[in-house]
Amino acid sequence: MKRTYTDDYINIDRATDLEWVVFDKRYLKRANKKKATRRNRRYKNNLLYHLTKKQIKITNLNANYFS
Repeated sequence: MKRTYTDDYINIDRATDLEWVVFDKRYLKRANKKKATRRNRRYKNNLLYHLTKKQIKITNLNANYFS
C-alpha cells in the first residue's frame, strides 16, 4: 500500500474513485475508528480541493482558447 498524496487527484474520474484512492494503510494501528474516519475525511477533502482547482484551471484555459 502507498500513502495518499495530493497528486493522486489525477486518478479521480468518478466519485467512487475517491474511496479507492484514499485508503488508510495503518487502519489496524489507529487508536480507534473515529481517528481513522477523521484521517480519511481530511484526505478526501484535500483531494477534492485539488480536483476542483484543476477543473477551474481547465475551464479557464478552454474559455481563453475559444474566445
